[in-house]
Amino acid sequence: MTTALLVLVLVGLAVWLSTARPALTSSAPADHDRERQLDELRALARSRADVHL
Repeated sequence: MTTALLVLVLVGLAVWLSTARPALTSSAPADHDRERQLDELRALARSRADVHL
């Protein structure tokens, strides 16, 4: 009985951690993508500043 209870608690903890972890880090990839896009736009702006019309 104790073993079954321990296994149930461990499985519940694993499920809770797997569902809670993405919610805690969901903004990190979006921030990384936003920074990458801004860096690319800055690079484009610098490269076009060298063009003389």
